[in-house]
Formats: sequence, structure tokens, C-alpha cells
Amino acid sequence: MHGAERRKSSGGGAHDQYEDEGSTFEDDDDYEGEHINDDSKKQWLWKLGRFVACTTAGDSTTLTTTPGSTSTGSRSSSASSFLDRLVIHPDNWLYVGWTHFILLWAVYSSFFTPLEFGFFRGLPENLFLLDIAGQLAFLVDIVVRFFVAYRDFHSHRIVYNRNLIALRYLKSRFLVDLLGCLPWDAIYKASGREEGVRYLLWIRLSRARRVTEFFEKLEKDIRINYLFTRIAKLFVVELYSTHTAACIFYYLATTIPPSREGYTWIGSLKMGDYSYSHFREIDLWKRYVTSLYFAVVTMATVGNYLTHLFIS
Repeated sequence: MHGAERRKSSGGGAHDQYEDEGSTFEDDDDYEGEHINDDSKKQWLWKLGRFVACTTAGDSTTLTTTPGSTSTGSRSSSASSFLDRLVIHPDNWLYVGWTHFILLWAVYSSFFTPLEFGFFRGLPENLFLLDIAGQLAFLVDIVVRFFVAYRDFHSHRIVYNRNLIALRYLKSRFLVDLLGCLPWDAIYKASGREEGVRYLLWIRLSRARRVTEFFEKLEKDIRINYLFTRIAKLFVVELYSTHTAACIFYYLATTIPPSREGYTWIGSLKMGDYSYSHFREIDLWKRYVTSLYFAVVTMATVGNYLTHLFIS
């Protein structure tokens, strides 16, 4: 017989059996198989959807085996949602206020670090407590940065994923920020006043980056005159450079043995009847102003004759 031959088998009822060129299949069995396959596909798609949702949102909710068993997932979801609420938007007014507070400490630390390096070998008690307060503020800022969302460079969207936020900070400035918070003055004293340890103080100058970022924001703000911002930035840079140079010049004078301090630029200085031969015993403010003057004369002109004597 040519073509498809269909014959109804005996028995009838629910099981109607057909033959198509020697092949036999049952309608009801095939329907049940398709129904089971559809349920498996739905369950698989449900699991896939849960996985994608957890991966995208950074959720740590445990994937359950069936849609009905949600007790473990709900507990984990509630804990995760609580942590999600701790993520801070970068434009949040509380966080903006905190950044301004840290900016003040960054300005203080940027100016005080060269002063501490040049003029102090062991901080006085009052300045030591102030230094500890500043380091505690920066330690808190390190913790806060693990919860601050950021704007993705490519998509320009705010990223709230806690894992991505932490990974981004760990790969960028975390190590430098942490090293800057270490009590280097206490480490210097504990090391037997090893001079090489004092050089690690300069790690704290990385905080000056916050000041530069502040000026960059001002330059992009159309409400503020751009020329005024540039002049203010130039003034701050010149002031800071002169301040740092003054501290370094004084530090170089202190590296000479005490018996030869009279041959340094400050030890050989005389103003009338006043001599700086024992300059370590002079008031701190007077030593700093003298160093500042020496730095200005050296950088702004061809230098003072004391500069040539000191270098030679």
C-alpha cells in the first residue's frame, strides 16, 4: 500500500493506537510525555531565572530545589536585603557631608606631614593626640568606601553590587589608604628611632589627591567662574610647594652631625646680634618662618649665598 496507512486498533477507549508505515505511537502517552517535559522546562527556567536574578543583584539568596520550598531563601534574602540597604548612593547628602569632613582632614594631613617629617622626631603630646584623631577619621572612611556605590565608566550607570564595590576599592586605593593610617610616629619610636622609618610618612601625601579631586569638580561646575578656580588652585599649589620645600630644607640641615651644624644654611645664619648656630633650641615658629623665607628666596630667585655654601 502506498502512502500512510492508518488503522484503528482493537480495544478503543482512551488508548487510540495508530500505525504510520510500521511506526506505532499512543496519543495519550505522548501527551503525558510532553506535559512532563513542559513541567521540567518550566522548573528549569524558574531555576535559571532565580540564578540570573541573584547574580545580577549580587544577592546571596540560596537557590531552592522547588518553587515551594522558600524558607531558606527567604531568610537569606532578608539578610541580603538588609545589607543592600547599607549601600550608599554617591550623591547622598550625608555622604557628601562626610566627604567634605574628610577633605578638611586631608588638607590638614597634606600640610602637616611635611612639617612632621622635617621638624619633629617624635611628636609632642598635644600634636600626637590630634594625629591619632585624624588617623581614626581616615580609618572610618576606609570602611565607608566599601559601601559607596560608583558610576560605571562604560555604561555610566550606578553600580550597587557590594562585591563589585569592594573589589574596585581593593584594586585601587585601599592599600595606600591603609598604610597611611598606620601610626608611623609610634612605629618610629618602637624601631629605636630608625631614620628610614620616617620616610614612610610620605605615604600619607596620597590624601592630597582628595584636594585635587575637589578642584577638578570645581573646574567642571558651571556655577563657579573657571578663571577664579584656576587661580585659587595655582595659589594652593604654590603655597604647598613652598611649604614642603621649607620643611625639606630644614630636614637637610638636621642631617648634619651636631658638631657641624654651624656650617648649614640655618646654622650659619645671623640677623644682627641674633645667631642661629644652635637652631634646634630656637622656637619652632621662628625656625619654620626662617625656612619658609629661605625656600622662597631659593625657588623664586637665583638663590641665596647661603644656598651655594650649603650645597658646596
